[in-house]
Amino acid sequence: MKEIILTLDYELFGNGKGDVFRHIVEPTQHIMKIAKRHNAHLTFFFEVVEYWRMKEEWERGNTMGYTENPIAAMEKQILEAVREGHDVQLHLHPQWVDAQWTEAGWVVDDTSHRLGHYSREGEYSMVELLRKGKETLEQLITPVKPYYHCTALRAGGYNAFPSDEIVKAMREVGMKMDSSLYPGGFAQGEIADYDYRTLPKDKGVWSVENRLEEPTQGKTGIYELPICSLEITRWRKYASWERVKNILSNTQQSKEFYASKMSQTSHTKKSMTDKIKFLFEKECQTWDYCLLPEAVHNLFLAEMEKQTDRRYYTLVGHPKSYMGEQGYSFLLKTLNDNGYRFTTIQEILSNIE
Repeated sequence: MKEIILTLDYELFGNGKGDVFRHIVEPTQHIMKIAKRHNAHLTFFFEVVEYWRMKEEWERGNTMGYTENPIAAMEKQILEAVREGHDVQLHLHPQWVDAQWTEAGWVVDDTSHRLGHYSREGEYSMVELLRKGKETLEQLITPVKPYYHCTALRAGGYNAFPSDEIVKAMREVGMKMDSSLYPGGFAQGEIADYDYRTLPKDKGVWSVENRLEEPTQGKTGIYELPICSLEITRWRKYASWERVKNILSNTQQSKEFYASKMSQTSHTKKSMTDKIKFLFEKECQTWDYCLLPEAVHNLFLAEMEKQTDRRYYTLVGHPKSYMGEQGYSFLLKTLNDNGYRFTTIQEILSNIE
């Protein structure tokens, strides 16, 4: 039986922008409601460094412009999710380690986006980030789920390359699964730098010895759960007709997400012609259930049907990019109608160990 893992990156924008309620809590409530309707459980990847920094500011008396406590809102929502059977795992964006609050909002360290290149030592070394992140989630969740353990990691922005030090840190703190890679992915820059073009496209999970991007045989204690991906033209993801309609109808969420994604490309300062050309180029894209329209979901579903021997299919979503019910509900209904089973990372680990 084919099994579907709906992962959700619970975070603000990578550049520090965004509103906890508008870009995390409120869209997540909609996502959870629709998942419940279709008997699906999510795996939340909770961004802990961002959470630490915001919590520190709030406890210093800085409201950061909020009229309600954003930390309490996130904690309440995560505990509600756990009670409903959803899974929660660790998400790390290292650019938040030295983030500073200013009058203009959060300023993150743009030289530290890439976890695979992260080399800091001491209190915020790679090992200590994983250890402290794991402890934070376990302390938050065990009051409502006593036997909970944080066992999986996702690097922010898919930046788990090179992965040697990440694997070493995972082994040291007792983490067993990563889900940061997507076959065909490639980026070269300060914000993102990875090369996943040689990864197998037909494997739903593999064992890891020294590097996440090098599948090996047998049980090694660490596994990679790659995100499904497919080569499509960029406009179908970032400028689809559904998104254009949202932008034209003044949907703030859509405008902010589109502006954020375009600002992270090398085309920010290019001419309009170059930007249009960029959108019509092909690129390997992740299967994003919050963002993609029905037509693109159908492309992924067709590819899925060709992979007769594959069991696990990992999808990704972001509350900040949630475009509404249409594409998301269509996908969950289609998967249910075709007899696919929804599962979580916690369940997968219990099955393969």
